[in-house]
Amino acid sequence: MATLDRCPICNVSVKPENLLRHLNGTHPRHPDTPKLREQLKQEARRGASRNAGRPIHIPKWVVLIVVLITAGVVGGYYLVNQQTRYNVVTWCGVEGTAIHYHPLLVINYNGVQQHLPWDPAQSADIGYLNQAGFTNPKYYCPAGELHLLHTHDGSGIIHVELPRAVSGTPTLGDFFTIWGEPLSAGQVWMFSGQLQATMYNSDSRSSADYSSGPAGLPLYESAAGPQGNAYPIPLAYIFNGAYGTGASSGFYSGEIIWLNVTA
Repeated sequence: MATLDRCPICNVSVKPENLLRHLNGTHPRHPDTPKLREQLKQEARRGASRNAGRPIHIPKWVVLIVVLITAGVVGGYYLVNQQTRYNVVTWCGVEGTAIHYHPLLVINYNGVQQHLPWDPAQSADIGYLNQAGFTNPKYYCPAGELHLLHTHDGSGIIHVELPRAVSGTPTLGDFFTIWGEPLSAGQVWMFSGQLQATMYNSDSRSSADYSSGPAGLPLYESAAGPQGNAYPIPLAYIFNGAYGTGASSGFYSGEIIWLNVTA
């Protein structure tokens, strides 16, 4: 049926969208009205079907912008998430974190035990004091903050205090990097020579040798849990308290690390 702009019954000018209302209101009893009414309804259904099946065309530049925005959002989330997962070496903050345990580090040079750097006037030492010999100058923390790996005295007790967002297990190499001192098979701190590096696990009563790669030695979490310090510290290993008792209530978390250097 051709597009109508006049009534086929009375020839009055009528807009196509108003023709059905005109027929129903002006010619309800005309014999041609039912047929015309049905034709108009069929045309309306065909028009709706054509419109519904017409594909939507989205310009390529719009698609490109959406892709770039999505990539930016995902990338930004990834970066933020990585930042909140904390870098063990560079992170600075305050104490009181979710995971807190205390491995014990024993350094011997030619059979003589060496205490770690210790400033009795301070509440924390390695990883806290912004002085060479205590903290790597590249990683000084703001005043009042300290590193995730630090000490409180010269006993050899290392405080591992981690937010739960830290991924993986920190290593002895991380601690020495924060300290700013060398650690290798031929040198520990200021001592050069042949290294025998042993990690003893008090939980499993087993030992592991890390002499060829001491930096990779893990500072593992105790089986007693994130706050676990299940073993009394052997006083012989902390100089009978002469250089502090580790600020760990006299306990360690189950791990003893021996670094024995022989010139």
